Amino acid sequence: MDEYSEAVKEFYRVYRPLQKKHNLRMHSRFSIYDDGFIEIWEYTGEKRGKCVCKVKEEKDVECYKRATEELQSYGREREGARHEQRAG
Repeated sequence: MDEYSEAVKEFYRVYRPLQKKHNLRMHSRFSIYDDGFIEIWEYTGEKRGKCVCKVKEEKDVECYKRATEELQSYGREREGARHEQRAG
């Protein structure tokens, strides 16, 4: 598999569970004429909440890689908050 396919596969491996657990929605745009763009938001019902990830990169593969890193960080952050709530 090439680098792009690997990056996309890893992105969705990280994104899907977080999407279900935290009601996330993604908007992305990729074009040969412009930078790649991925934006992910938390939603409560139909109301948009916190921006989880906003990435814009010249190369699509780099866009997916950065978005994956941001999602992993978001996931760790959310898990840490849950553990603090239980302990407190």
